[in-house]
Amino acid sequence: MEKDITPRRTVSGWEWTLRVAVLAAAAALVWEFITAGRLVTFDATALPLHNGGAYAVHVTAAVQLLAAAMVWFGAGRGAGVDLTVLLLSLVAFVLGFVQAALGTYGPLQAHVPLALVLVALVVWAAVLAWSRRPAS
Repeated sequence: MEKDITPRRTVSGWEWTLRVAVLAAAAALVWEFITAGRLVTFDATALPLHNGGAYAVHVTAAVQLLAAAMVWFGAGRGAGVDLTVLLLSLVAFVLGFVQAALGTYGPLQAHVPLALVLVALVVWAAVLAWSRRPAS
């Protein structure tokens, strides 16, 4: 078996912040799915929990966006993985507010599918943030 001797670059503090933020965002979304499952079974006691989880989604998305921006600016604002993570984080941040507004004031037929899109964006950003990249 051949050993991988590709040099790896060190991970900056902002990259670690981004990695933790995407995991926290994913955890907040899991919480939202759990509480939503209780809501569809007409358990009204889950509504405050779901509402609180929405705030957690917004906060973690904001931290994720900030960290992604700092990683991208720190990398010299080039194209590539850092820009992709920044754009995914930006779309997830904005979509979180649209999705929450639809959950409060709009049709659930739009709220639920947008929740799935939001999860896909966060998971995609997490995969890219946690991927090991060779040293430049």
